[in-house]
Amino acid sequence: MGCCFSSGEPTEVGPAFDPVIGLSSKNKAPTVTVQGSTISGSGSVLAEMPVLQDKAYFETTVVTPGSFAIGFATKDSPLDGVLSQDTCATAWTLTHKLKVMEGVAPGEVVGCALDQGDYPVSLRFYQNGLPVTEQRGPVTESTPVIELSDGAKVVCNFGAGSWMHKPVSGFEGVIKSRSLLG
Repeated sequence: MGCCFSSGEPTEVGPAFDPVIGLSSKNKAPTVTVQGSTISGSGSVLAEMPVLQDKAYFETTVVTPGSFAIGFATKDSPLDGVLSQDTCATAWTLTHKLKVMEGVAPGEVVGCALDQGDYPVSLRFYQNGLPVTEQRGPVTESTPVIELSDGAKVVCNFGAGSWMHKPVSGFEGVIKSRSLLG
């Protein structure tokens, strides 16, 4: 029958690449260690690429508490310090300094949802699936960012595995450009 007809037996064909983004090995402070989805050290690390979809969600699970920030930043943000709007105009993050975030313990999950579908853009933060705070305004191409210090260690999930807390309705994991998916 030739090459164009199936033998009738099912075959498993996986995607040509993982559609979910990961952490950048290049866009990080030199004192940050990235091992798969686990981050430790001192400084910031960006994801592989900016968010190109309207609604995106990612979460971090605290392994070892310490100082941290989670959110979004532009690629030109400094990666060697705390990324907050107080210290960096190109970062929109939730930091450990927020009163409701004091005493975050191992196993707790901090989530971040970016809605670029409406104006102004909104950024919502969650702790263990419950809303914590919301920011409005990042209107530029931004990339997920995690900043750590004081012994903090977290595991980041952009959607490749199962969620610790299901994203808000209408949100999905941070994926690579849909144009790359064909």
